[in-house]
Amino acid sequence: MKTISLKVSDKTAAAFEGMNEEELKKLKEKVELYLSNPVIELFEVMDEAAEYAGQKGLTPEKLAELLEIDMDEMNRTLGIEK
Repeated sequence: MKTISLKVSDKTAAAFEGMNEEELKKLKEKVELYLSNPVIELFEVMDEAAEYAGQKGLTPEKLAELLEIDMDEMNRTLGIEK
């Protein structure tokens, strides 16, 4: 195991310093999951692809049509509320 350090705000540092052992364990697990989860990398790639498509004029509606996805379903998947 290794120890890491991060620069954070005073408020975040105070919250961290106030954590008990169980809370620290859960935080450690979340950090490890976040940094080792390939799904996050996939979402980053998808976000970049969506931004690029938007710059090229590909609207969500056109993408849904191309992918044969229902627009309401796509909005729910992307977390877009109408």
